[in-house]
Amino acid sequence: MATQPVSLAKTTRPSLAGIIPRDRLYRRLDEALGSAVVWMTGPPGCGKTTLAASYLEQRKPSSLWYQLDEGDADVASFFYYLGLAIHDPGKRKSARLPQLTPEYHAGLPAFTRRYFQALYQQLGAAFAIVIDGYHEVPAQSVFHDVMRIALGEVPPGGAVMLISRTDPPAAMARLRANRAIEVIGWRELRLTQEESNALVARRGHKLAHDALIDLYNRTQGWAAGLILMLEQAPAHDPLAAPSDLSNAGLVFDYLAGEIFQKTDARTRELLLATAYLPQMTAAMAQRISGTDSADALLAELYRNNNFVALKQAQPQPVYQYHPLLREFLLARV
Repeated sequence: MATQPVSLAKTTRPSLAGIIPRDRLYRRLDEALGSAVVWMTGPPGCGKTTLAASYLEQRKPSSLWYQLDEGDADVASFFYYLGLAIHDPGKRKSARLPQLTPEYHAGLPAFTRRYFQALYQQLGAAFAIVIDGYHEVPAQSVFHDVMRIALGEVPPGGAVMLISRTDPPAAMARLRANRAIEVIGWRELRLTQEESNALVARRGHKLAHDALIDLYNRTQGWAAGLILMLEQAPAHDPLAAPSDLSNAGLVFDYLAGEIFQKTDARTRELLLATAYLPQMTAAMAQRISGTDSADALLAELYRNNNFVALKQAQPQPVYQYHPLLREFLLARV
């Protein structure tokens, strides 16, 4: 069994230094949490985790933060570390939650209900739980069935926020059909022009109006892309022209690590072959790349929020790469 420091990593919230308040999304979360469960989904670096942390800081409910990783595919490990997260002798007088010992595995649904009923009771009448990094758990894990049961047990006054790069898994289809899950996606999470301008100012930069617009058009509200581009620009001199931010080296490093290197060889070949197309159908992508499965690969990139937008759904899907992803791919080509 892993040691206590691992559990601390699982319950550490992100730093909120240098963020901007996002009042429109705080209000959106206030409304969405009326459904008890909120699923936040978007590409890496779009501000999902920061939004959840700053919301808790603003609203100050009784809260619990848990960071998922691949190890949580073993549900016994998940239950164990979640129990460590809530058991804090210095702050709460609470009994330890039950552990998933071998005799309980045959009755996992019943154990899950009992476990989460006890956890919610310990958190009090009003609480918020954040489950971050949901996409890290493999799709075939029984963990998703555990979470479906856990979300169905959330009492009135309780709220659960799940953060992922992907949409809710198939195990949660019924909860979505019953509107028990509110989904907040990339379209809402992306920075507005005003928020982008405020973040530029918060980072100590001064840009002319046209430069701010050009920067926003390149980043399209992607918070990490904006921050990384500003990191490369000198803060001591006013930035008057878009060319001052033309170097996207840090952004390219980020995209290489978070997107390109994490895809398989077929997907990488498709991305590189289609980089010159401003927009494309699956048939166009297949013809230019020679990849028979272009339609499935593009659909998966879109579903997984890998900086691929769906510009048109009918009569056939039309896809478009994020401008910075396209710049990165062209540079790799």
